[in-house]
Amino acid sequence: MKKIHRFFILLFLNSLYITAQVGPITGEAQLRLSPIWTRVADVFGEAGSVESAEFSRDGKYIVTGTKFDNSLIMWRTSDGAELWRAYAAEEIERVAFSPDDKFVASISEDYLITIYESKTGKEVRRIELETAADGLAYANKKNILISGQEKIKKDGKIIGYIRAYNMDTGELMYKLDQGETVNEIQFSTDDKYFLSAGMNSEIRIWETETGKPVKTLKPDREFGFVCGFFSPDTKYVVASGFEGDIFLWDLETGKLLRKWNTSGRKVETLAFTPDGNYILSAGNDPYIRIYRTSQILDQIGKVPIAYAVHANDQAEYIDFNADGSFLTSAHQDGTVRLWAFMGEEQGLNARRHKEVKKGQSDAKRKKVK
Repeated sequence: MKKIHRFFILLFLNSLYITAQVGPITGEAQLRLSPIWTRVADVFGEAGSVESAEFSRDGKYIVTGTKFDNSLIMWRTSDGAELWRAYAAEEIERVAFSPDDKFVASISEDYLITIYESKTGKEVRRIELETAADGLAYANKKNILISGQEKIKKDGKIIGYIRAYNMDTGELMYKLDQGETVNEIQFSTDDKYFLSAGMNSEIRIWETETGKPVKTLKPDREFGFVCGFFSPDTKYVVASGFEGDIFLWDLETGKLLRKWNTSGRKVETLAFTPDGNYILSAGNDPYIRIYRTSQILDQIGKVPIAYAVHANDQAEYIDFNADGSFLTSAHQDGTVRLWAFMGEEQGLNARRHKEVKKGQSDAKRKKVK
């Protein structure tokens, strides 16, 4: 009898372990992240950290920047092959591809933004900064690069600079003040706006062309923001940081729609899927969590975790490719990872096959004519 009880106890514990590893086991098991490959990006491993990982616009490449071996590495998405690497003198905080994928930029603690040719790794330009920096982003279509910097004290005032550069000319377009350290910069899909997430409990929205302030989004308490992102349709802004609270605002009204917390720990990074149907979070615990946007907006009860995957270590950054089929993640154990993402659209393959067949038929008809 004792053996039977022990068997069922072990079976129960094992089921809990499996659930923790691969997410909720439900009838909706199609929703998932599946691991593809893992590569060492910071040679110091657990004593290192990959601070940033970003897909090229065409999804064929991933660039990473690291904290302790100060390396910038270009990887091929399909097989994780290393194509080239370069080094900075200090920690690389963020990396970004230019809109045409011809260049990559890195921002580092040696007060530099460095621009490289994406194919060769050849350094082509340096932009000197006044302070150490954290945030960096290229616009989606316009050749504009914006940096966010760590706070400095000037004339008794705390300042957190934001700088926008016209990369066609290399000229500084404008310089703004967040009032604190700027941890994240992100553009809206149409490049009309960009946001800055700061340690002063504010997400600020700015007009990209002019730097004119548009709106300030605030949480319901003092909060140091580490990350902030627009939804693909620019209707919402999601942001998080220390202590694990995640906030979602309606951008038009500025109203805080939802706040939730499922980890109790710092959330380093968030990402909308390109279709806007899901929000992913990762940070100072080993899980990447997926939430359905519709359930967040329902505002009924707690926000449920739709799926969670054990990623083996804490994550610093996550990024989707353009169509949302793959996710890359940067981790504090010195690794970069590639995941396949599968949503809940049951007829996706069938729909894609129809689209391909239609395209082939149209091509044939044109050829006949």
